[in-house]
Amino acid sequence: MSIEIRHVTHIYDAGTPHETRALDGIDLTIGKGTVFGLVGGIGSGKSTLASLMAGLDSPSDGSITIDGEVPSPGKNVGILFQQPEDLFFERTLFKDMVLGLTHLGLSEEEVEKRIFFTLDQVGLSKQILSRSPFHLNRGTLRLAAFASVLVMNPGYLILDEPTASLDPGSRKRLVEIIKRISEDITIIYISHRLQEVIEVSDRLVVLDKGNITFNGTRSDYLDWGAGQDGGEYLPILNQILYRLHQLGLDVDLKVTQREDVVEQIRRTLERT
Repeated sequence: MSIEIRHVTHIYDAGTPHETRALDGIDLTIGKGTVFGLVGGIGSGKSTLASLMAGLDSPSDGSITIDGEVPSPGKNVGILFQQPEDLFFERTLFKDMVLGLTHLGLSEEEVEKRIFFTLDQVGLSKQILSRSPFHLNRGTLRLAAFASVLVMNPGYLILDEPTASLDPGSRKRLVEIIKRISEDITIIYISHRLQEVIEVSDRLVVLDKGNITFNGTRSDYLDWGAGQDGGEYLPILNQILYRLHQLGLDVDLKVTQREDVVEQIRRTLERT
C-alpha cells in the first residue's frame, strides 16, 4: 500500500510564452506508515507535487495512484493548506467539521465523538466549536484547520508548512501529534523548517527545479546534506555540528532532536 508516482511531468501555461515545467519525469514511491519529508526551495516543484498528490490537479503526463486508486481529496488523502483559512466555508468550526463527516454515513453521536476526540488530539477545547474560524487568531486557526483535516481519518495526509504561525509551545505540541498519528496515517511533511522535517521524517526527498536530487533515509540525508556547498540543506544546529567535526572534534553527526544537538555542542565547548 503506497502512493505511486510514475513519470510525472507537470507544465503550467503549456504552449504559451509563459510555459513553465514545474515537474520533470518524477518517479517516487511513498510507503504506508511513514513520515515523508519533502524539501526544496522556491520554484523546486514541491507545492505542485503536493497539489497533484492531493488530487487537486492532474499531471500533464504520467500518473499518481494512492493504494491503486486515483487521489480523491477528503477520501483517500487529505491536505492541510499553507493558508489555513482556505479550508473553511461555514460560519462556525462545528459546521465545517460536520460538513465533511456527513458524507461518511456516521450517526450524530459518532460525529460528535470523533470531533471531540480530534479537538483533544490537537489541544483545542470544545468551546471553540461555536466560534467562526475567521475570528480566530492565526495560530489557533492553524490548529483548527489541522483538526478539520484530521477528523476525516485520511490514510494519507499532506501537511504544507503545518507549524506556520504557531508559538513555540503549540509548534512542539503539533510536531508531537504528527509523530504519534504517523503510526496510523502516512504523512507527507513539507516545511522550510529543516529541523522539523528531519526530526519527524523517516525518509526525505529533495526537489530542485522539478527534479529529485536526493531520496533516502534521514541518516543518509544528513550525510548528503553535509556534502552540499554551504550546508544549505542542513538545519543551522546540524551545520554547527559538522563544522565542529571538520575541526577534529568528537561529535555525533546523526542526532536530530534539537535538545540533543544543543547538548552535543555544549559538551564539545566544555571540552575545548
